[in-house]
Amino acid sequence: MNTGRWVIASLLLALGSARAEDACRADVERLCQGIAPGGGRLMACLRANQAQVSQACKAQLASVDRKVKEVGAACGDDVRSWCADVKPGGGAILRCLAQNRASLSPPCQEVLQGAQEKAAEFKSKCGGDVRKLCKGIAPGQGRILACLKSREADLSPSCRPLVVP
Repeated sequence: MNTGRWVIASLLLALGSARAEDACRADVERLCQGIAPGGGRLMACLRANQAQVSQACKAQLASVDRKVKEVGAACGDDVRSWCADVKPGGGAILRCLAQNRASLSPPCQEVLQGAQEKAAEFKSKCGGDVRKLCKGIAPGQGRILACLKSREADLSPSCRPLVVP
């Protein structure tokens, strides 16, 4: 995955828009066994097997594609200008954009602001649940969200709407 797609994926996750794992979970289990998550490998597998993918997963992938194009249009040039030397992963590009906020294009600043607001809302409303229910789970690759979803019955009323669609 190139740098622009990494930042887009990071921003989508922060915005809560990249939930392909929900609609595509059964397809991933059926079509992509043995493929390690991360780096866009599961998305590539689903795309390579698109003829066999469920309609719900196809719809979710199309939604993610639309968001990728929107965010890419807003921040792609900024990533290339300000974060070209940043190694993707662990939110590094998102941090780079935040550090260079004043120099970013207005559309990218808006996307970044939205991502940071969503992240702050998640931390505020779900932070206690994460500490209580997912202690010891390493962040990254959706592990915290998966943990919270697996403990759906135990979620606080403030966190539940952010985790359970």
